[in-house]
Amino acid sequence: MKRLVSLLTSCVLALPAVAFSEDLNEVFKKVTEYSQQRNYPKAMEELQWAQKELEKLHQQRLQELLPANIDGFKGEDAQFQSALGFTNIERQYVKGDQSIRLSISGSSGAGGMGGLADIAKMGMMMGGTQPGKEQFRLDGRTASLDSSGGSPELTVFLDSGSILQLQTSDESIDGASLKKFAQGLKLGDLDTYLKGSKG
Repeated sequence: MKRLVSLLTSCVLALPAVAFSEDLNEVFKKVTEYSQQRNYPKAMEELQWAQKELEKLHQQRLQELLPANIDGFKGEDAQFQSALGFTNIERQYVKGDQSIRLSISGSSGAGGMGGLADIAKMGMMMGGTQPGKEQFRLDGRTASLDSSGGSPELTVFLDSGSILQLQTSDESIDGASLKKFAQGLKLGDLDTYLKGSKG
């Protein structure tokens, strides 16, 4: 059973990498036609195709909202994963031998991670007084910088409910550098879009 679950998860995670070129208007037209015929299995099948096409457009929009260059770091192609109603986008930024990994975690639709993000935020607030951990506001949003380990990690809790993280394994990048990098992100535009508002 565990092997089957692992296989299914792998298949789901691979879905966003497949290219689809369905015309959304045509797909929704088919949904309407099948619904009128009371052929609901086919209508739901068409809706699944529509969802895949919308996921592709959503991924393209997210990549557009992430700057191609930040503080001399060049962004590589973004990677997307989706499973069990949650999505994750990762983009590696490179400058010479240095690299910073950006990730955004949230739900498949507007609303982010809901209560999970609130719990994580509360845990961060409770641990903010520990040595090497700092809480601050970044573009009006709650953020945390953890420099207690070998490399710093910066977390931003977006108003949309999604969580943005910056991580590096490069010891030459300190907390101040990570903060400066974070300031180059268009958090307002990104957050507005993730909330489902026009963006």
